Amino acid sequence: MPTRFYKVLRDLLSDPAKSWMLIVSIALGVFGIGTILGSYSVIQREMKDNYMNTVPASATIEVDSAISQELVDSIKSIQGIAEAERHASVVARMKVGEKWYPLLLFVIDDFEKKRTNKYEWISGVPYPALGSMLVERTAYGMMQAKEGDELLIKIANGIPQKIKLTGTVHDAGLAPAWQEQSGYGYISLASLHSLGVTQGFDQLRILVSEHNDSKTHIQEYAQKVANVLSSKGYEVHEIQVPPPGKHPHQGQMTTVMRIFIVFSFLILILGSILVATSISTIMVKQIRQIGVMKTIGANSTQIATLYFLMIVMVSTIALLMAVPLSRLAASSFNNQLAVLLNIEIRNSFIPNWVPLLQVVAGILIPILITSLPIVRGSRISVKKALDNTGVNPNSLNKNQWVIKFSQLSFLSEVTRLSIRNVFRQQARLLMTLGLLAAGGAMFMTAMNVAQAWNENLKLIYVQRLYDLEVRLNEPIDADSIVAKLKKLNGVATVEAWNYTSTSFSKNSKFEITRTYPDKGHGSFSMQAVPIGTSVLNPSVVEGTWLQSPMAREVVLNQSSRGSWQIGDSVKLTIDGNSIAWKIIGFTVDVGSPALAYVSFDAFGEVTKRPKKSKMLRIGYFDRSKQSAYAKNKEVESLLEKEKVAINTTIPVWLLHNAIAGHMKILINTLLAMAVLMALVGTLGLMSTMSMNILERTREIGTMRAIGATPATINKLIILEGMLIGSLSLIISFVLSLALSSYMGNKIGHLAFRTPLSLSISLTGVAIWIAIILIGSYIATWYPAKRANRITTREALAHE
Repeated sequence: MPTRFYKVLRDLLSDPAKSWMLIVSIALGVFGIGTILGSYSVIQREMKDNYMNTVPASATIEVDSAISQELVDSIKSIQGIAEAERHASVVARMKVGEKWYPLLLFVIDDFEKKRTNKYEWISGVPYPALGSMLVERTAYGMMQAKEGDELLIKIANGIPQKIKLTGTVHDAGLAPAWQEQSGYGYISLASLHSLGVTQGFDQLRILVSEHNDSKTHIQEYAQKVANVLSSKGYEVHEIQVPPPGKHPHQGQMTTVMRIFIVFSFLILILGSILVATSISTIMVKQIRQIGVMKTIGANSTQIATLYFLMIVMVSTIALLMAVPLSRLAASSFNNQLAVLLNIEIRNSFIPNWVPLLQVVAGILIPILITSLPIVRGSRISVKKALDNTGVNPNSLNKNQWVIKFSQLSFLSEVTRLSIRNVFRQQARLLMTLGLLAAGGAMFMTAMNVAQAWNENLKLIYVQRLYDLEVRLNEPIDADSIVAKLKKLNGVATVEAWNYTSTSFSKNSKFEITRTYPDKGHGSFSMQAVPIGTSVLNPSVVEGTWLQSPMAREVVLNQSSRGSWQIGDSVKLTIDGNSIAWKIIGFTVDVGSPALAYVSFDAFGEVTKRPKKSKMLRIGYFDRSKQSAYAKNKEVESLLEKEKVAINTTIPVWLLHNAIAGHMKILINTLLAMAVLMALVGTLGLMSTMSMNILERTREIGTMRAIGATPATINKLIILEGMLIGSLSLIISFVLSLALSSYMGNKIGHLAFRTPLSLSISLTGVAIWIAIILIGSYIATWYPAKRANRITTREALAHE
């Protein structure tokens, strides 16, 4: 073994605890990078593959009546159309226990030869018979049922009937049922008719033969097909063109994972800073040996090479530990994200570039960050190296404010000395404060974002002063129904609204939306609001709310705002007609898709259905979830008695639950990364205190020689650690405010299209204070104990 390797190996083995600390600090960063990048590479690939394997329709065209198979065949013959298939979807309700939940039914023309928006059959009967249905795998939990059970369902204008759950499928194009708080079922047209619905296949799904990733190309051919349908006598209600080739959650997932990638590299950088402080410790300890080596002919480059070799050896061991573990962690994280996205990880292979990048980053970043102390230490002159006695006695002369502060009369002598010692090595102090502050800022940011998320969810109840939304199957004159509902015990208010799907008119003949097949993601709706409504508390952020009953004015929420300005005239499609509205305001709605609010009376005028309502919003005096269960049943019983056909009911608590589940895993991941950074920071404090004690070994010996007890030495060292930790608290708190604002902005826009408000989690602050105080004590306890083990003679003789 070459001498230099033997020397480096001996240095590492001479202090195993310190060596393991270096290894762990680098391993944590490499582990974080491998976990996040490994997960990112697999999830991006599998999410796209899962979605594209469903053969998502390029466009879906909704019409007013049943589409014949002959018409489908004629559409297929159009040049540029690769496939066409008729379809239908119906919003029903399912009874789970004593509660009714939404149920989205997909009506399939030919289960055996399904060509668009395919699912993967898992078990049971692949082709459901009359009176039975297939169930998307994530929906069983919502149904509280299993394959072979019966489920009571109800469709508007129909009577409640039981349907058998005979098979299980996986539809990667749908969000998990527990996220949407609804069920998914697949039935035949005959089964739909047996439930009392006479509807036929009123949707045509098409695939373009080329440029299937071009939104413009798809829209062009979708309008061609719509023109054909129109010429055949069909009324085209809507053309749905979801973002081509993109899973409904792809944009959000990509953004969040990229944020995590940045943080994982930050962990490695912080760990490398810790290594730099530790290397400085070793070089301080060996400074006279460096002087001796230079005396006998060694140059600065040769000396620097020894310490760079140490970094490479430490990094190599860290890589051997972290790379395999990160692959296991990435696999586990992938499984959690797969559940969140409702996809199947069919190929868990992590691309080779991920471990290669781990190796490059795990060696190169520590070398770059440690290069400054290594080069600086290796360039010391022979005279300075041999004359070195530890800490520069004049190091405090530049910090007169420290001297003055440490001379305050009410401070004990030990406290004064601790304050002066803390500021002796400012560069090292800044390094340690940076480590601790970064960990604290991340931890408090994670807690702040989690609290801001929960506070934003509470706004669902603040903005919605109703407890139940009832969507009707067809518009009705609701005055008498409203009056009867108001008489129910416990009902505070009832209002009749209206709604319809809409889109921004773009000089095209037909309405084009970005809605996915689940009818939720990408949807854009218009809601007709009674002036002076008491069931909505809109958060108007610019302009004004609706005030004039007959004015064609509109208020857009954050999801539909785009680049529009107050006073702009915007054309919105309603029932195929393009109507101009003046924008008078913008709102922020928590938990809502894109919405346009207009006056109830103005809506009735443009649709030629004055006084007609298609939605009821009902508020209760007691807004508790348990009370709402009972009141909802009373409301539905009354509506049934009055022969009002219900399309679906949406309790506000159901909306709250649906939104709450979307980001839980990602917030937990943010907390996990914060814990890693906090661990690196604590290791940094331990390294700093070890270095400080090493430099002051003779000083400690002198103190003991003139009467300082082990308890005094112990108190002095621990107090230094506590002071450093306390200083980091202030910095980390300030940093957390900026970081919380950034993360709240990113996560808020992903989930709500608006930033989360800055919220300070006092619990997070308290926990971090406890972590810092306890961590500072633990980090200084071992160096203090080791300092007290050195005899006075050994300390005074220390070199």
